[in-house]
This record gives sequence, structure tokens and C-alpha cells, in this order.
Amino acid sequence: MVKIHLPLLSFKEKILIGIFFLCLGILLWQSFYLFSTVSLRPKTLKHSYKLENTKVLTLPSRNLKASPSVIAQNHGSTSSAQASQLYLQPSGRELYVPILMYHYIGNNPNPADKERYALSVTPDNFTAQMKYLADNHYSTITLDTLYPALEGKISLPPKPVIITFDDGYEDLFYNAFPILLQYHLRATSFIPTGLINQGYYLTWTQIKQMQKSGLITFEAHSVHHYQLTSLSGSALKEEIVGSKEQLEQELGVPVNFFAYPYGTYNSRVVQALKNAGFVGAAGTWASKIQSEGTLFDMPRMRVSGYTSFNEFVSLL
Repeated sequence: MVKIHLPLLSFKEKILIGIFFLCLGILLWQSFYLFSTVSLRPKTLKHSYKLENTKVLTLPSRNLKASPSVIAQNHGSTSSAQASQLYLQPSGRELYVPILMYHYIGNNPNPADKERYALSVTPDNFTAQMKYLADNHYSTITLDTLYPALEGKISLPPKPVIITFDDGYEDLFYNAFPILLQYHLRATSFIPTGLINQGYYLTWTQIKQMQKSGLITFEAHSVHHYQLTSLSGSALKEEIVGSKEQLEQELGVPVNFFAYPYGTYNSRVVQALKNAGFVGAAGTWASKIQSEGTLFDMPRMRVSGYTSFNEFVSLL
């Protein structure tokens, strides 16, 4: 066996070698840090996620309506515009979080249809509104983020705002979604599950494509968009539980929130929501303050065709 005798190093040589390996270690650490931060840095979805179809869609003049039998049976309901006085009262922990409420994002094909105009925001106006949110550093959050904040478990980011869409019209996919992607803004869509894949409503394929982007969250809006306060116990349960179960089955995620069709509810409806496992519901009365006491009638700020740009800014 051959023995190798290494020469003894002087103290100065040992210092120089130590410095060499120290510099080498620092260089390797910096290289690893640069590689990891570049590879793990969140990517802007407008570059990494691409829509196959970006046409602008104008839906015919048509709104969701309850069946005549449902309207005829509508007794004892509470419009959520009156709920803060009649049923649920703001109480407990409060947070300043405007929730914006949209329906159609598209042009109104019939100027004489005033109801449709009130529910519609043109793509140009919606673009200006979303650009304002992005340029002014608003933080778009979800209801799943708001809930633990109201419980005092987490802190919200600066300037929080929640963007919501009701009814599941397909212009959400064609007109609103590309704009949300462009400005990297999160939003929540309330879906009447029994109307999906029909007429002018979203398809499950479109819903799953939007969910895949990581920007759009889907919550329940009943099955058939009936006036819930007029339904029998079994029918009410089916509208509430059925919508939750189908969304969870299709999307593979928990569905914790609900929006009342037509903004109407009563104590029986609220209890049915709680029994089904919902932790909150969105109403239609106006306030920018969210509270523990109104978790089952969260106020929202309506954005309509009549909303000017300055009025939109005042909603925030």
C-alpha cells in the first residue's frame, strides 16, 4: 500500500485555502438562491394561461325569472335590501371589505330593456374598473379568506375587495374572464347548477377552465334560481344541498358560500343553509362593512349599467 505524504501547510496557506472555500460556498449559495427564486416566483397568469377563444359575446335580452307558481307562493320573505333592519344585524367583529356585485358583462342588445341595462356592465367599462383596481393596488380576495378574517384568525392584505358575479351567464367566460386574467384579479361566481349547460349559461367545461386558472372561485346560487322563501322543506333542501353537492362533485373543492336568488331569505332559509354546511351567504343590500352578525347576509355593492366610473370608485 502506497502512502502519500502531503506537505505541511503554513498558517498563511491555511488561511488562504479557508478564504477560497468560503468564497466558493458563498458563490454556490447565491447561485442556488437565484435559481430557486426564479423557478418558484409566481408567474403572471396572463402570460402562462391562455384562452382558446376570446370572442366578445352579447347575450340576447333575457333575465332569470322564477316560475309563476313560485312567485305566487312567495309569502313571508325578507328582501336582503331590508335585512339589516328586519333580520340579521351587523354585530361582532367588523371589517371594511367592499364586495362588488355583477351580473352580465356585455352590451345590452335591447336599449328598451331597462332591467337588463341595470344588470349589465359593458366590457369597456368593466376593463376600466378592473384596471383601476390593479393600478391602485387593491387586493382581490375570496370569501374563504374573508371568513377566517372575521373570526380573527388571519389578517387581510391591504385594500381588500371581493368581486362577485351572479347567475352563471356565459359572458363571464367570454367577456369578463379575459379581463380578470389580464389584470390578475380574483373573483367569485355564484352558480345555479341546474341551469349549467343550458341556453346562455356557462358550461361545466368553461367553469373548470376558469377554475384551473386559479383566479375564479365558484360558489352556490341554488339549483334552479327559485324564490327560496316560498319552497316547502324538501324542495328548499334540494335547492340548497343539491347545488352544494353538485359543485363539490364537479370541481373537487369545498363549497362554503351561497348567494340568495333575488336576494330574498328568511330564518328558515338561513337554517337550511347552516344545516347543509354553508358558513355564509351573500345578500344584495348595500354596505362596505362586513361583520360576524351578517355572515349569512353579507352586503354587496351593486355595479350596473348606470354606474359611472366615478360612482364605481366611490363603491370601494
